[in-house]
Amino acid sequence: MFRRPDWLASLFNRAPYVAKPAARHHGPASYRNLYPFTLPTLGSLLHWKLSQWWRPRPDHRPEMVPLSSGESAALRANRQRTSVTWLGHASSFIQLCGQNVLIDPALSPRVSPFRHLGPKRQVPLPLDLPDLPRIDLVLLTHLHYDHLDFPTLKRLAQQPGGAPDFVVPLGVARAVRAAGVPAEQIVELDWWHAVERGALRVLLTPAHHWSNRGPWGDLNKALWGGYLLEGAGLKIWYPGDTGYQAELFHEIGLHIGPVDFALLPIGAYEPRKVMRAQHVNPDEAVRIFKHVAARKAWAVHWGTFILTDEPIQQPMAELAMALREQQISPADFMLPAIGETIWLS
Repeated sequence: MFRRPDWLASLFNRAPYVAKPAARHHGPASYRNLYPFTLPTLGSLLHWKLSQWWRPRPDHRPEMVPLSSGESAALRANRQRTSVTWLGHASSFIQLCGQNVLIDPALSPRVSPFRHLGPKRQVPLPLDLPDLPRIDLVLLTHLHYDHLDFPTLKRLAQQPGGAPDFVVPLGVARAVRAAGVPAEQIVELDWWHAVERGALRVLLTPAHHWSNRGPWGDLNKALWGGYLLEGAGLKIWYPGDTGYQAELFHEIGLHIGPVDFALLPIGAYEPRKVMRAQHVNPDEAVRIFKHVAARKAWAVHWGTFILTDEPIQQPMAELAMALREQQISPADFMLPAIGETIWLS
């Protein structure tokens, strides 16, 4: 009997699209953003990729990315305190209300459907699944490979004691089921919908982005977003992949602000002609910090994989400049080491 190889199972996610006509972001055939959004044209993408052959190569210096060996023993022993640990790129581990939560865990050597092709990890993984306590809940923001990593999901599906529960945007459950997670352990959410697990509340917030998994046929058939985690008197927010849209983040700030702690993306933004609509740069990340009235924030989504043209270490300097220009203290919008843990209670 033919068994689909992992790369093929990972590649396709043609979830049926079911529109809710009353919702602005539900289009006739696919999901859409709340504000005008244009993907790069095929011509601009081809020009970008082909020009990499004759342009000077970016001066990537992964040795400049700050690293921490992690606090595995403390995290495994923790039962009550609130902690946030950055695992690199968009992957974070959060302990809140006695629950162990992973956001967008991409813990593999590459973020790609293929084992030997695609963006490769440039720095060591500080903490792997065996270094963490048993995972209770996984939050996925969208289908892109640097956020939904099929090999990591397969490992989570096989963790001792059973797979964790998953919360995902509409249309993403099919990809999670393909990794071996039982359907009854997956909850799909629309924007501004929430699910509660004991004292922990998880809310899906809108983002300005897009979705696909395969090479054709599934563009925006699954939703994208970010997550607000509420519990123990705290609000922790991660916006997911997003372009900057002032009206959107003003609206989000009115709904969820002030936020106690935010995980804000600052990387994968060059060239702006290609990336502006889908990824914020450090200056825009600081603007989002202000929109949601964040008390503290960490800069994430950088320093781990080479996805775009800016040198891997460049977001650090650009964030420092943006903080100076917008008069935000680096003690409030912080640049963590990969593997670092902050204890919020």
